[in-house]
Amino acid sequence: MSSHPPRALWRAGPASAELTSLDERLGLLLVVRIGFVLLVMLGSLFASDQVIVSVTDVGPLSAAYLVVAAGAEWYRRSQLKGRMLVHRLVLPLDAVYLAVISTPSGGPRSPLVALFAVQLIAVTLLGSPRAGLRTALWDTFLFVLIPALSLSGRIGQFLGVSQVAAPSTTETTVAILGFWVVAGCTSIFSAVSERELRRSKAEMSALAEMASTLENVREEEEILAILLRALVQAFPLKRGALWYTHGTRPLGLVLPSATGEVANVPVPPLARADRVAVLAWGDREPQLVRHLSPDDDPVVSGLLPEAANVAVLPLQVEGNNSGIIVLEHGGHRLKARLPRRTLVMLAQFAGHASLTLRNARLLAERERLAAIDGLTGLANRREFDQVLSREVNRAERSHEPLSLVVFDVDHFKQINDSRGHLGGDEVLRSIGSVLAGAVREMDLVSRYGGEEFAIILPRCDQHDAIRVVERITKAVRQHPDLVAITLSSGVATIPFNAPDGLSLVAAADEALYESKRTGRDRYSVSARRPDSTRSFGSLGV
Repeated sequence: MSSHPPRALWRAGPASAELTSLDERLGLLLVVRIGFVLLVMLGSLFASDQVIVSVTDVGPLSAAYLVVAAGAEWYRRSQLKGRMLVHRLVLPLDAVYLAVISTPSGGPRSPLVALFAVQLIAVTLLGSPRAGLRTALWDTFLFVLIPALSLSGRIGQFLGVSQVAAPSTTETTVAILGFWVVAGCTSIFSAVSERELRRSKAEMSALAEMASTLENVREEEEILAILLRALVQAFPLKRGALWYTHGTRPLGLVLPSATGEVANVPVPPLARADRVAVLAWGDREPQLVRHLSPDDDPVVSGLLPEAANVAVLPLQVEGNNSGIIVLEHGGHRLKARLPRRTLVMLAQFAGHASLTLRNARLLAERERLAAIDGLTGLANRREFDQVLSREVNRAERSHEPLSLVVFDVDHFKQINDSRGHLGGDEVLRSIGSVLAGAVREMDLVSRYGGEEFAIILPRCDQHDAIRVVERITKAVRQHPDLVAITLSSGVATIPFNAPDGLSLVAAADEALYESKRTGRDRYSVSARRPDSTRSFGSLGV
């Protein structure tokens, strides 16, 4: 069982980004204050009998208010030190301005009292819920202080108003309750919106982080492990698992918790009887189920036994149903289900992983095509050189033998002349098939060039290499499409005949030449020694 180390797939953004957003919001408060002054001016022009004051009464005070507000905003934007303190000091000024302006028309009974609600909503949404509650407290203090100290008349004299309306205790109480209702409701709504915004931002950050992590990943199992961990870490999930297939062997991965490790577990093929998988693939969207049934969903429920409130996502690669993602939200209440917005984000994670899997498949196919010979389907010269270099390094580290056998089809020009070039190609394909069927999985059979072939035999000494050659010779003679076709071959081994890859190829080449020189249809074992200084020759003759 293999496991994958935990990966932290989400990192919080810099604090400066949050401050920049706050600065932009606080800057809008100046716009709100300008709006207050405009509304007061419009009221004094067109509804002076209701607001009691005229433009000349409130003009100087309003101008002074705007100058102070604009100066504070300029300082907040231009000075880093103490800028938030300036913002907090200006907030009570809003309440003082609105209280003074509304006092002549009765304070709590004034039409301008609606501006207090606008103030509370603006401060809460643009500043913070805490700032909104502090503003409501300050408004309450002013509405209690003015009648308690009999300041209404003095405010009227200050504004040049001879008669000031006095509010009743009930009106004042209702206004104060209204302040707190507005502030409380706005704070709640703001907190909910802020929480959802932060959650969405965290999910998008997690998606971006996963995409960045997957950029250089090419192994499908690692891609799926990263996807599974990203889902469980970024969303309110208890655990997750997935079933995936590409080829003959299905893959099962299980993540027991956000802090656990992704484990590779054996899984059977996903039976069509798994109802939830069929529904997810058919609808091409996540399926929500309270419980997985071992009878209806034997494979899926086996990945997450006794899971409750489960989301099952289809994993489709290149339009094919390649896998199922199983995510447990947990809980036993009926309402403990993932919201629709979360399901959409889960599907986006799965969709991005599907694209990465597709790209990995295309890249693997491109690399495979670049490594094989188009005629025989064997490894080509480029792949031969890379594998030989790798196996030589491994043999040096492990002190194990490494053998190389090179083959040449005898009298291939005559074969082409008698059978034609298409017949010659068919002979090469048949020989390639015989060679590939006579070796181990760890061995590499390649078409070295033209009618020449080579086999790299790791952990194989001279005697074992000779047995491979004899087995191949016998198979060629018995093949119905290779009648009268013979091979000459040469065998060389590290460390007995050569110390490195170039010398090994040269030694096998010399042995092949010896076979052709002494009559063909035979093999020869290199007589070269590691201290030989002969130059590297071509594989063919």
